[in-house]
Amino acid sequence: MAERQETSVMVSIQEILRDAQSREEQEKVATEQRAREAEQRRLEDIRRKQEEEAARLRAEEQDRERRAFEEQKRQAEIRALQEATVHRAKAEAEAHARLAEMTSRQDHERQLHALSQDKHKKRVQMIAIGLGVLFAICAVGAGMFIARVTDQKNKAEQYAHQLESDKQENEQKQAQLRAELEQTKDPEKIAALQSQLEEQQRKLEQIKTQQAQTPERKAVGGTFAAPAHTTQKASPGKPCNCTPGDPLCSCL
Repeated sequence: MAERQETSVMVSIQEILRDAQSREEQEKVATEQRAREAEQRRLEDIRRKQEEEAARLRAEEQDRERRAFEEQKRQAEIRALQEATVHRAKAEAEAHARLAEMTSRQDHERQLHALSQDKHKKRVQMIAIGLGVLFAICAVGAGMFIARVTDQKNKAEQYAHQLESDKQENEQKQAQLRAELEQTKDPEKIAALQSQLEEQQRKLEQIKTQQAQTPERKAVGGTFAAPAHTTQKASPGKPCNCTPGDPLCSCL
């Protein structure tokens, strides 16, 4: 009897274990099923978002293409309008040009007719105008020539005055150095003063040389010669064909 009860208990325990194992397996299957469903939902959500993004990109691309097409169409319309405006302006300009040419031709014919009536009078007027222009040119040339001569004279005088002033200043410095040389007995100071005196003497010789090279006030065709360092030489290979005494000649 006891063995039968023990066997019955063992059977009950085994049944309980089998039930527990069965429920555990069922829960495991259910869990795996839920996991697969969750993963499926996640994948579907990702696919849905990708499809939505692709649809959005396609819509944006279509919108860009539409705007580009509209812009090209607008630019084409603008170009066509501009070309039409240019053609119209060109046609109007040609019409105005033809009208102006006809008017000019008529005016020219009238002028020719008027000139044939008073040809002698016009010739006299042209001669008078030519003489007036020639007189004005001569007057301007003479004025420019006189101004140039005056300017050269003033520059020559200023140059001579400057050389004379430098000469006097140099002579005064030499006199001061000689006086100091006579009063001192220091050999070093005597050597220094002699060196300064020689330097001043060289400067004086240079000034005298410059004064000797400075041209005197000479009349050359009614002008005064400029200093030697300001005289410009005529360009070689370009002979002077001007009439002697011509105030407008550039090579005099």
